[in-house]
Amino acid sequence: MIDEKPYSRLTILLKYLRYYFSSKGKHSVHSPLVFDFINQVVNVAHNAINPSAEYERKRLESSQKTIDFIDFGKSGKTYQKKIKSIAKNSLKSRKYAQLLGKIVQHLKPKRIIELGTSLGVTTSYLAYDKSVSVTTLEGSEQVAQEAQQVWKNLKLSQIKCITGDFNHTLNEVAKESFDLVYIDGNHRCEPTLAYFDTLTKNSHKKTIFIFDDIHYSPSMEKAWKQIKNRPEVSITIDLFFIGIVWIDPSLSKENFVLRY
Repeated sequence: MIDEKPYSRLTILLKYLRYYFSSKGKHSVHSPLVFDFINQVVNVAHNAINPSAEYERKRLESSQKTIDFIDFGKSGKTYQKKIKSIAKNSLKSRKYAQLLGKIVQHLKPKRIIELGTSLGVTTSYLAYDKSVSVTTLEGSEQVAQEAQQVWKNLKLSQIKCITGDFNHTLNEVAKESFDLVYIDGNHRCEPTLAYFDTLTKNSHKKTIFIFDDIHYSPSMEKAWKQIKNRPEVSITIDLFFIGIVWIDPSLSKENFVLRY
């Protein structure tokens, strides 16, 4: 059985250094799609994207409030957690949250689904363009309530949050078609692959999938490897902390590891 435990910080650091020095830049890329992605996303300054969300991040990181947190991904138990602990350990970093915002600006999806709302800061980057409709799934009700306060403060009204176990909520939502899918809900191989399978059923050829923490654990690395080898997958981009997948059959099958 493959290890589902996360890698240690030291292992992650060593893996990141290996990734960094082996990853490629635009001059080694021949795919026009990926070349444009590097020029218009990876190499673009990001500080101007959604600065208000970072005020919300700081507010959450200083909050002493304690809420119930349900661990659907592992034990299924309910724990008491401080909001500041969730904010510091579960939110996507500013760099990668802003990267998601840049991806949305570049690809211009109309409908986005996110698996794993957490406290809603990353969601706010996905929804920064208010013409974009975002559906986000969160397991814990009280966590979702905190996220909704974030969106209220940021005046983001186009986000729909659905709470509950993904095993019960995803199938109904996945009957709809989305332009961009961000999977950050359960950092294990089998659930990640199951989410991908469920969401590809009604996807169209231009749907983009983004997977969070693809090098988080042996289990997630196994999932990423299997996704790259799927016949419906054309282009993949490994940015270490996230992986991006195109399923457009008109594209040649290629896997890229790009420096970010």
